[in-house]
Amino acid sequence: MIRTAGAVTLALAGAGVAQAGPGDTGMMVRIAEVSVDPAQLDAYKTILATEQEASVRSEPGVLMLHSVQIAEDPTQIRLLEVYASRAAYEAHIRAPHFLTYKTATEKMVRALRLVDTHPILLCAKSRGTKGGPVTCM
Repeated sequence: MIRTAGAVTLALAGAGVAQAGPGDTGMMVRIAEVSVDPAQLDAYKTILATEQEASVRSEPGVLMLHSVQIAEDPTQIRLLEVYASRAAYEAHIRAPHFLTYKTATEKMVRALRLVDTHPILLCAKSRGTKGGPVTCM
């Protein structure tokens, strides 16, 4: 479901969220599809990067946040959001840095679609491109 910029805050606060299936970890994993005003794309990316780093650094329940641009249309941003639980997500959307992001980008975001998912397996190298031990959730 696509939500317009005016409904972005409500979409995040009230969207139904799928929980992991039986035997899963209870993590909440979602993909956010964001359409950004082209004239404000650079400013949006700067604000997003600040919010992502603050969330992962300061919120224990935010396990990872990844953002990418669609190659054919850089105004289309995709976020992979991984939270330890629904409660961790709820705490995240009340965090001061997230509220600052929402306020600062409200007029930059043209549309938002939140896609709830069930994680199969999430793996990453502990030191990114430098390698290191692999962690899978």
